Amino acid sequence: MAKTEPFNEHLDQYEEWFFENHYAFQSELAAIRKALPDSGRGIEIGIGSGKFAVPLGIKEGVEPSKTMREKAMERGLSVIDGVAENLPIPDNSYGFVLMVTTICFVDDINKSLSESNRILKKDGCIILGFVDRESPVGKLYLSIKDKSIFYKDAVCLGPLENRT
Repeated sequence: MAKTEPFNEHLDQYEEWFFENHYAFQSELAAIRKALPDSGRGIEIGIGSGKFAVPLGIKEGVEPSKTMREKAMERGLSVIDGVAENLPIPDNSYGFVLMVTTICFVDDINKSLSESNRILKKDGCIILGFVDRESPVGKLYLSIKDKSIFYKDAVCLGPLENRT
């Protein structure tokens, strides 16, 4: 079951985070840019409102939240309704898959990664951006998790941890 309710109901608060935390956002974008391949067709799984895809030049995505999907499409992105565990995409379609914080919200991490691998072309890559629970940000999010609209249902992983 996709954890979309907070994202459907609080788009404005989601978008505001990027404004209020401009420097953190720019830092995240810079880190992702370093990991992205120089060429190839890519897709963002859990594209949200397109806040990462647009500046990164990614044109396509998958998003289960209707509100976020609509916002991303307003930004000119092509977005499919779907979840990471069951991607409605043919095999061998993309040169890379990007997931930014998405892994914290999936129900089955192994299935999500398997599906991402399935849609990759030979020699494609998966780029994961996630909140490491051992990092300062992860510790902060965990300390306020019960009060957070967006992170109350999230699972922050450690760097070498797997969850099923």
